[in-house]
Amino acid sequence: MMLRSWDEGVWKWMLFLYNSGTDLNDTIANEGRPLLLTRPVITVGIVDALVGCADSVPLGNRLILVPDVVSLIVRLWVEDLEIPGRPNMVHNELTFVMYHIVNDSQNDSTFSTLVGAVNGAETVMRSATNRFRRLVSSTNSKEMESQLAFIDLLAENPMLRDAMHEVDALSVTLTAIDALTKQSNQIDACRALESCIDIMLLKHLLSGPNVKPLIHSINKGLLRTLYDARVAFGSNEECCEVLAEVIILVIGPSLIFRSVLHAVERAELKTGVFAAYRSAEHEFHEWETLTEVYQDMIQFKHEVDEELVHCGFLNCPTSDVRVKFHRCGRCQYKKYCSKECQQQDWPKHKRQCHKESANEITPVSDREFARDRAEFEVRMNIRSLFERVQKNPALQTTQDLMFQVDFTTLDRNISIGVAPFAPSPHEERRAAIYAKVQSGREAIQSLGLVTGWKELQRSSQPENILFPDKFRKLIIE
Repeated sequence: MMLRSWDEGVWKWMLFLYNSGTDLNDTIANEGRPLLLTRPVITVGIVDALVGCADSVPLGNRLILVPDVVSLIVRLWVEDLEIPGRPNMVHNELTFVMYHIVNDSQNDSTFSTLVGAVNGAETVMRSATNRFRRLVSSTNSKEMESQLAFIDLLAENPMLRDAMHEVDALSVTLTAIDALTKQSNQIDACRALESCIDIMLLKHLLSGPNVKPLIHSINKGLLRTLYDARVAFGSNEECCEVLAEVIILVIGPSLIFRSVLHAVERAELKTGVFAAYRSAEHEFHEWETLTEVYQDMIQFKHEVDEELVHCGFLNCPTSDVRVKFHRCGRCQYKKYCSKECQQQDWPKHKRQCHKESANEITPVSDREFARDRAEFEVRMNIRSLFERVQKNPALQTTQDLMFQVDFTTLDRNISIGVAPFAPSPHEERRAAIYAKVQSGREAIQSLGLVTGWKELQRSSQPENILFPDKFRKLIIE
């Protein structure tokens, strides 16, 4: 009978009651006789009816098919009208209904209805995040975990996932981790921490188009938050593993970006997290690895920064930090002190110049830093790379070689293949060095040095005068 009543349009009464209740309340208020309970009473009745519908599978399936009802639900859910004596009752009750709508709907039009009813995906995600914020304040770790599952469900939709970056979900996440750290002896807190990192933190750091979310996180105190949580949850293996993932999969590999390295350097000056780790004498594998990588990259940055910039035209003696060098407009790699030097070097450079990919590392300082480090890694391993080339029959040709240094993991493996250049039988075999990095959700291959294969072997011997000065000190030390 209820199904028949629904099909005959009983749901229209919900819309009528909601709209009439609003109009009635406004009319009485305009006449100077406010009746403040009119709208709350009607809202509670509608909410109870909607929850009952969603709790019934047949009615719930019909509910999803009515755009006006879906719009009403999301408007009530976002509005979260204050009910005397029942704070946040509307939002809390309708979260169950929203979960049903999002989970059971396979139609993109339903998501469009949800977003359109409240004028934007940001409004939907902000409302979900605000409820999570309230749960963090109440330290209810079990309900926090449930709300995280709902946010995770919302974030499966690309439109809603991208909106997470606009609603300050990061600050809420770090606050949640800090709160859970204080409850580390509770089982529910452990589960909530795992969900918080998997659903909120990792997705926030990896779903953007670049490393800006990570830099923002570090500036907000991410490193100290992770370290304190690692100390507090030290006896819980599952929590330690998920905390280590952030270090090993995201922060460590991202130190290849100068901007991230600079953010970590500032964080260390502000919080002393690496100093705290060393003084505490903990044996945390991921923090030991991160400390080593950080110190290595800081040393590399200092040596590269102290080196004078040389004009790309070998016959030009200019090397001065006060000179403004210009990059080749095509490859964005080689630098010249003047247009005249660039023109004179073009006959040689054109054999090594390749148009920069549309999908490149930004900003330029990050790109240059990654390319420099890739060149350094190849030069340091040139002998073993030469042996690998000699032993690989597929590379025993005159085709140009490609050396790709993979910075997406801390292993920094170097792969060898055939460079994607047009063959030129009249020229010396060339070698191209690529840096592969993970920039948010994008894996980027950035082409750096292109030079003759024999010249690369010859100039990669530290005792050779052609060995780059910017790397020489690193070898000596």
